[in-house]
Amino acid sequence: MKRTGLVLLVILVALPLAAADYEKLLLPVAPSVVYCALHSKYDTRLVVYNASGNAIDKFCTDDSCSGLAADTGTVVLGNHVPVPIPRFIHVPKELVSDMEMTLVVESSELTQPEARSYTELPVVRESDFREGKIQIVGVRMDDGFRKTLRLYGLDGSTPTAVRVRVFDLTSSTPAYEHEYSLMPQAGLDANGMQISPTFNMECDLSDYVGNYEHPVRVEIESMTPGQRIWGFVSVTNNVTQHFYTVVPR
Repeated sequence: MKRTGLVLLVILVALPLAAADYEKLLLPVAPSVVYCALHSKYDTRLVVYNASGNAIDKFCTDDSCSGLAADTGTVVLGNHVPVPIPRFIHVPKELVSDMEMTLVVESSELTQPEARSYTELPVVRESDFREGKIQIVGVRMDDGFRKTLRLYGLDGSTPTAVRVRVFDLTSSTPAYEHEYSLMPQAGLDANGMQISPTFNMECDLSDYVGNYEHPVRVEIESMTPGQRIWGFVSVTNNVTQHFYTVVPR
C-alpha cells in the first residue's frame, strides 16, 4: 500500500491527559477525496456532534484548532489523496460516549456526477476489535461488483498476521484461504499517540473466490497472540461506483 499524509484528527480538552485517558476510535477511511479506477470518485467526510454538555477547548484538524461548544457539531472535510488510508482519532474517555460521529462517503462516476450516492461507514470503538475470530456474514458475490476486504489491527505499531477464509453459506469447506500481514502505516503524533492502525486490504475477493449464487461468509482470525483486529467488506457496483458495506455483528 502506498502511504500519504492525511488529515489527522485529535480531540483534546484544556488539561493535558496521558494516552491511557483516551480511547482510540478507528476511522476506516480518513476524511479525503479519492479518484480511483473505473472513473470513480469517493468524498469522505466526518460529521461530529458534541452532546457531552461541556465545551471542548480544542478540536484539531491537521494544524488548525478551534473550540467545539456543547450541543454543536462540525463537518471535517478531507484533502485530495492518491489512496484512502485509515486513521485513529483519540477522544477523552469521559467524553467518548457523548460524542456522536459518523463517516459519510459520497460516491460517484465522473461522467455522471449527478447520479451520486451516499454510504455511512462506522466509526469503530476499541471494544469492537477482537482477539479471536470475526465473522462477516452475507456478502453477495454477484458478477459486476467488486468486493473489497479491509483489515485493521488495533495496535498500530505491531505487524499482525491474519488468516482470512471465505465460505459459501451452504458449505463448511473454504472457497478461499489466505494469510495477510497487517503492517504499520504511520508512527506517533506529537502527543505520543498512534496515528494509524496496522492495515491491509484485498481489492476484490471475486478474483479468488469467483461468483456464487448464495452469499458468502468471511471469517477473519488474528494469528498473532494478543493482537486485536477488525475488518469489513465493501461491495461496489463497477458501473455506477455506488457501494454498500457488510460489517461484523
